[in-house]
Amino acid sequence: MFVKKRLKELSETNILSSVENLFFQDMSETDFKEHFNFLKENGFIVSSSFDDPIWLLPDYHKDREIIFKFDLEVSKELNLAMKGYILLKRMSGTVVSSCHRILQTIRYSALASNAFNNIEDLESYLIQQTSYVAYEYASIIKNFFSFYYHPKTTDIENVCFSIPKPVRKNRDLPEFKDIITFDESINEFFKNISFGEDQVRFFPVYIWWKLTNVIPMRVIEFLKLRKHCVEKKEDGTYWICIPREKKKADSPFKIDVTDTVEINYEMYSIINRYIEALESLNIISEFLIPFDAYVKYMIRPYQTKGQRKGSQNRLIDKYLQRLIDDFYNEFIENDSIDRITSGDTRHFAIMNMFLQGFNMLSIARMAGHENLEIQQNYYSHVDHYVQSQVYLLAQNKIGKTFSKKTGDLLLNKTRSMVDKGRIFEYEDLAGFRTTDYGFCTYTEPDFPIGCAEDCRVCTHYIFKPAVNDFQDGVSWLKNYSDILNQKVKETTEFMFTLSKHMYYDLQNLTHQKTGDSELKAASQKLVQMMDHLALVNSRILGG
Repeated sequence: MFVKKRLKELSETNILSSVENLFFQDMSETDFKEHFNFLKENGFIVSSSFDDPIWLLPDYHKDREIIFKFDLEVSKELNLAMKGYILLKRMSGTVVSSCHRILQTIRYSALASNAFNNIEDLESYLIQQTSYVAYEYASIIKNFFSFYYHPKTTDIENVCFSIPKPVRKNRDLPEFKDIITFDESINEFFKNISFGEDQVRFFPVYIWWKLTNVIPMRVIEFLKLRKHCVEKKEDGTYWICIPREKKKADSPFKIDVTDTVEINYEMYSIINRYIEALESLNIISEFLIPFDAYVKYMIRPYQTKGQRKGSQNRLIDKYLQRLIDDFYNEFIENDSIDRITSGDTRHFAIMNMFLQGFNMLSIARMAGHENLEIQQNYYSHVDHYVQSQVYLLAQNKIGKTFSKKTGDLLLNKTRSMVDKGRIFEYEDLAGFRTTDYGFCTYTEPDFPIGCAEDCRVCTHYIFKPAVNDFQDGVSWLKNYSDILNQKVKETTEFMFTLSKHMYYDLQNLTHQKTGDSELKAASQKLVQMMDHLALVNSRILGG
């Protein structure tokens, strides 16, 4: 297992690092306890002792502490190896959510195969998963056993290598969980911007991710942004100028696109900080993303001669994608996930706007579409995008709300913990009301006036059925999940149909007001149903 360690800051822009290849058998429990104490002292672990079977790791993206369980009684050594592996992963910069997914994969696979001693059971467990999940699990297990030696390591690796990488059909966007992995990794990387060498090198990726997830820009439009593309107006608002040909539509069936878009202060500040960093390094260009900055921080300087600047000192799409790939290779280091390409964020932004209730004309003007029909290609992904998001929310046992303001990314999260039933024992619930297959923790005097429409979507509800009623309780949850899932599909179809058939005056850039208000209302309804569906599904998964 390769671990990157920061040794010393040589200057503001240079950091001395080392890469070590570590193996469990070469380390002692004392080594792991030192790593544990280091992470604890720096606020990355809040548990009291290394020996505890449960650790809590703060996840700043989700604004809560994530539970890590180390309770493999069948093999104490394997349990210790999992602890050491997670500590080293976190020490090397792997985000908490990814560490949790790694632990859960190893833990569940171990439970299914008697601590990896029954190879047939392991193979059966992997085959039972979907093709994408099986491949991800196999990759995680292979990586773990490159760190930890097991008497059947060779057999385990053979099983993992036998799981084929699935061929993606009829869809060209990454899985939503893989989008979240990238989002959390890039935000973790830039959480405290110190403008060290790596930060300056990958800053174009950070700006691209923050900006083009909100504004549906083409890659070339992003790369042609001028150095002074943002401004603060007298009324205190912030704006960005996008390099599009600003011309009046030459047909009544074409749209006059916009080239100035309002942004928030965060985006304005990020861009200006990058400009300041470039100026301090004496990198001069009329473009925001200069080619010279890319070449300056190449990790293989001998390749510089092969990089062509062209007539203008700005980055081209090939090199932007290379920077994105380098970030994956150096800081995410997971070959099993789908990688995002530089053009994917335009799809994300358009779907984000659609799900927030923007009509087709507003989206077309923001996206630079000359006619409304072009959007049809993007909406083919909406249903998958919604379902993937609900699945991810349920897997992580979280709730989510959307912001209605342009400038807030779909991935920006207001999260709250659910599935409280798993952290309570029956004696803890003795003082609460009993209800269908569980307990109600709502204690206000207006009960049941202040209750949700159904216990299954209420955050005060704890799913805790009696042992004999467990299967009936799960069926009760699944029934409501099916109802909500159908409502979500119907609402997205309604939004698309409504937006498509609204009256648009393309010459005067106006649209039907009643249809617009209906879109906004449907969007709010959709968000609520997605929250409810994720909550119900999380209880099914956690049961």
